[in-house]
Amino acid sequence: MTIQLKTSIDTEKITAFYGKSGVGKSSVLRMIAGLETPDSGEVVFKDQTWFASSKKVNLDVARRNIGFVFQEYNLFPTMTVEKNMLYASKNNEIPNVVHEMIQTLEVESLMSSYPHELSGGQKQRVAILRALCQQPEALLLDEPFSALDDDTIAELIKVIQTIRKLNPIMILVVSHRKDIIFKLAEEVIHLKENGTFEQGLPQDVLARSL
Repeated sequence: MTIQLKTSIDTEKITAFYGKSGVGKSSVLRMIAGLETPDSGEVVFKDQTWFASSKKVNLDVARRNIGFVFQEYNLFPTMTVEKNMLYASKNNEIPNVVHEMIQTLEVESLMSSYPHELSGGQKQRVAILRALCQQPEALLLDEPFSALDDDTIAELIKVIQTIRKLNPIMILVVSHRKDIIFKLAEEVIHLKENGTFEQGLPQDVLARSL
């Protein structure tokens, strides 16, 4: 499927990409991150061009200063939670803002645990904090709720909202669940099967797709 997405995203909001399986939600997120390369077009963040086919510009992932959280968490199984965070941190030091989040989000008691000792919700929480250890300007979450039960999803929504208050960076979330987007997102981009999209407030865009 060809995705044609020409739009601007508010860097001060939590924005969700919504649509049915196969419409390209995760692909768009990966193109923004630099994990996939668009056929054409541009990806511009603030004043920095990350990708421009006409100018042959394509910054690698490390130079885009983003934190990416995958569905599978991708925690290092032989490292404790603390060592996972230290590995991702600059200068091997967990940033002060993440230390504050560790306490606020009740992760402090997990720092000496290994990934196999954590629940799905705990793993996702740690994966998000590890991504923030990179001190990114944008946090990208690819279907972070897919393997979680409803109670854990509700907790994770609060975690993401708390993170946004403590560290006002752009947050992009991919989800196929309208109920989650209504509770979490301030803006939604609805990708459709014909390659078009609709953008706006969740109550406006998703109400028309009921």
